[in-house]
Amino acid sequence: MRQGQDLVIGGFIGLKGTIYAAEHLGGQLQRALPRALLHEAGGFRRELERVPEEAVKAGFDKGMLRNEGDLMVSEPVGEGGVLAALWNMAERYQTGLTVYLRQIPIHQETIEICEALELNPYGLLSGGCTLFAANHGNDLLRCLGEAGIHGAVIGKVTEGQDRLLIHGEVRSYLNRPAPDEIEKWSGKRET
Repeated sequence: MRQGQDLVIGGFIGLKGTIYAAEHLGGQLQRALPRALLHEAGGFRRELERVPEEAVKAGFDKGMLRNEGDLMVSEPVGEGGVLAALWNMAERYQTGLTVYLRQIPIHQETIEICEALELNPYGLLSGGCTLFAANHGNDLLRCLGEAGIHGAVIGKVTEGQDRLLIHGEVRSYLNRPAPDEIEKWSGKRET
């Protein structure tokens, strides 16, 4: 990972946390959200079957990505959500980051469930989602798209150690990962 590389997300963040909430906290959520929204969120399980890393490997095999020109590293987005993945990647390679939060792929259902439960969707349990640093982010997006995986360039690797998060006009710094957001509710399962 090096300065100037694109940061790319393959897949949508927060899927496992969204599924967990729809399946285990449905009664709580039905008081605040439409039943159809919860049903749709429960169907995200099929998206977990898409593996962005496999799409990238296929891209190299098909010549869509060039080994020397598309040097990339990856970090699965899992517990602690995309914020933990960004922190882990930056720490491992001792780099800075600039990330545009509004560019991060997230389903509207995830946003609404997180609002109803007062959770931060960027710190929510994910799966079927990978963070990449690549020289040519748009080539990587084409490769992911050919495999049916939504992706987005969300920022850049920067010089130094600053890890900047930009959300509209608000700028903040990435903090050390906190426990996963879903842990606030995991002990409150409905019976």
